[in-house]
Amino acid sequence: MTRTRSPLLRQNGAITLLVAIGLVILASLASFYSARSVLMDQLASHNHARASQARLAADAALASAQATLPHTGPEVNALFNTLSTCPASVSGPQWQCTRLNPAQHPAMPQAQLSATAVRDLVLSPHVLTLHASAIISGQNSQAQVRESVFVPTVAAAPVLSAQAALVLNGCVSEATGASLRVCPLVSKDEACASTAKGPAVLTHFVVDTNRNGSISTAEKNACLALSTNTLPGGGSKTGPAVAVPRSPCIRAAWQSLLGDITDTQLQAWSTAQERNGLTAQTTPPRSIYWVDSPADWQQSVGTADTPALLVFSAKACAQRCPRIGTGVRIYGSVLIDSGCNDEKMRGWQAGTIEGQLVVESGIPEWRSGTLLARPDGRNAYILNWPEGMDATRVQRVNGSWSEGTP
Repeated sequence: MTRTRSPLLRQNGAITLLVAIGLVILASLASFYSARSVLMDQLASHNHARASQARLAADAALASAQATLPHTGPEVNALFNTLSTCPASVSGPQWQCTRLNPAQHPAMPQAQLSATAVRDLVLSPHVLTLHASAIISGQNSQAQVRESVFVPTVAAAPVLSAQAALVLNGCVSEATGASLRVCPLVSKDEACASTAKGPAVLTHFVVDTNRNGSISTAEKNACLALSTNTLPGGGSKTGPAVAVPRSPCIRAAWQSLLGDITDTQLQAWSTAQERNGLTAQTTPPRSIYWVDSPADWQQSVGTADTPALLVFSAKACAQRCPRIGTGVRIYGSVLIDSGCNDEKMRGWQAGTIEGQLVVESGIPEWRSGTLLARPDGRNAYILNWPEGMDATRVQRVNGSWSEGTP
C-alpha cells in the first residue's frame, strides 16, 4: 500500500527550503559586504598613507627651499631677476614670483618637488611666501604646503614721537612774494583748522652764531625764518638745544625719517615696482619712487589708501635739486638728499605735499609749496616688523604654515 504526503507536509518543506536559501543569501551578502568593508578600509588606509607621504615630500621641498634662501637683501632681490608664473591665488602687478629649486629627497626619489617664492611689492616686499608642492609618480597623490619668511630687503623704519610737516638739516627762509603754507598734524581731518599734534617745522641743525655751544630761541627763530602766514594752525618750530656739527654730512634728516633703510634698499624696491609694471594709475598704484634725474618733477603720485615715497637722490641733486611742479600733488613722503648743501635748494618750488617733506639741508629763499602733515603719509615704507624681530636676517613667520591648494 503506497502512502502519499499530505499537502501540508509538502508546504512545510518548501518553506524550510526557502528559509534555508534566504539564510544562505544573507550570509553571502554579509560576507560580501564585510569583505568590501575590509577592502575599502584598506584602500582608505593606502590613500591616507599616500597623502601623508605626499605631504611629507611637500614639507621636504618647503624646508629645502627655505634652506637655499640667500641671507642678504641684494641676494634676495637677485632671486627675482628671473620671474615665473605666480600661483592662481595671486594676480596683479604688485605680485612678484620666482621659481626655487628644492633638493630631491633621497628617501623619495619618485617624488616630483617644486617651490615658488611670492612677494607683495607694495605692502610687504620683506616677506616671501614659499609655495611648495610634491607629486608622487604612480600613486596619483600630491600635496601643497606654504609658509612665509621675513627677509632683509628693507629695514624697519623708526617710530616718530611727533611727526613734523617739514624736516630739515639746516635753515629756511622765504623768497620775496613767496606762496607758502606749512600745516602740522591736527586732531581732526581739517588741515590747519584744529589743535596741532606735532611741530610744523623740525630742523636738526641751527647755526650757532655766537659760538657758545647752545642754541637760543633767537638763533632758532632766525634759522627757521617762516612768517606766521606760512604757519597757520598753530604749528611750532623746533630744533636742537645744543650746537651740533653738520660737516661731514651725516644725513640726520634721512635717518630721522627712514632709520636704517638704505639707498640700496630703496633703489631695489623702486626698480622692482617699476619693472613689474606698477604706475601711478595701476591698482594698487606704485608706492616707491627713487629719482636720479635732475629734471623737475611733474607727476602727481600717491593716494590716501596707498601713500608714496618720492626720493630725489644725491645724483638728482648733483647741481640743483629737482623742483616739483606747482600743480602737482604728492600724497606721502618726499625726501630730498641735498647733501647738507643749502645752495642746491635755493629758490625751491613745489606743489602740494600731503604727508611730510624731508630735506637734507636748508631751503634758502623758498618760493612756493603747500605742506599738509598727514599721519598716514609715512605708510609707504612702514612695514610690519614684529617687536624684537631682527630685520637683518631670514626668519620664519610664526603661525604662517598651511597646507592645501592655495
